[in-house]
Amino acid sequence: MSKFLNISREYEQIRERNKEEQERRKLPLYNRFPRLKEIENEMIRISIDITRAIINKSQDSEALLEHLRKRHMDLKIERAEILSSNNYPIDYLEIRYQCKNCKDTGFINGDKCSCLVQKEIASLFQNSNLGEKTSEENFDQFRLDYYSDEKGENNYSPRDNMKDIYMKCIRFVQNFDNHNINLLIVGNPGLGKTFLCNSIAKDMLEQGKSVIYQVSSELIDLVRESKFSFDNEENNTSILNEIYNCDLLIIDDLGTELPTQFSSLVIYNILNKRLLNNKKLIISTNLNTDEIMKSYSERIYSRLFGDFNMFKFYGEDIRLKRHSI
Repeated sequence: MSKFLNISREYEQIRERNKEEQERRKLPLYNRFPRLKEIENEMIRISIDITRAIINKSQDSEALLEHLRKRHMDLKIERAEILSSNNYPIDYLEIRYQCKNCKDTGFINGDKCSCLVQKEIASLFQNSNLGEKTSEENFDQFRLDYYSDEKGENNYSPRDNMKDIYMKCIRFVQNFDNHNINLLIVGNPGLGKTFLCNSIAKDMLEQGKSVIYQVSSELIDLVRESKFSFDNEENNTSILNEIYNCDLLIIDDLGTELPTQFSSLVIYNILNKRLLNNKKLIISTNLNTDEIMKSYSERIYSRLFGDFNMFKFYGEDIRLKRHSI
């Protein structure tokens, strides 16, 4: 089931609860003040008569509409006087909406209300498999001072390298809709590859983009379960569709999965389908280029090297530095 269909049903449930809560307020008050119930019934009848008068235009319709609207307003005033004179707010019998802007519909004049946008973003975060990671691992928290500024043989320090990669990742996010760039992030463990992947994912999700983040081995297991489990075929199909069609798929730790014919086929299918459909990918791995070529078939590594921008991380393990500060 689509997550956005779930949100639509959530709005339906909110409106139902609003109506039920309104009825619970009405009952004791109508028992105490029967005139309030009479006013409500008459206002309902007048609203129906107004609709009929608008539809069935006649010579007398304008005069009739004016009379009905005036009577409707008189009843609203009478109801407000009864409530206020008995120490109730004049809107006590009205429906109380969680969002007054859209009246819990999610839309204002056909456009998404801010409350719907926030629900969609929350749903995207929930479905991304990122959990609470992005609260600590995001662009604002990224620190270049963990990387050495000592120049290497190419007169380029780890800090210079990371500054360049950091800025390219930000541009990847900012221009997401205007490029077809995929990223292959390679380097030893502890150099910040996962941190930057999480940073990109957070900004994408906050833009309302659909993101799936999976460690390579877990992604293989997820596809295997989706393909060979018959307990919930509709949900399994939905999972595969999300993997193939989400705005951004992030595969972390490529190379940690068991090297089987099935895992190789899954990786190839994901790469091939997403590349053909211009769906963006970010892949991180601890393998170097030689190890990638030894671990995967040519049809996989040719796509990795030909269709991805490669970012090479190097330097000292920054996790050790972070714990020592």
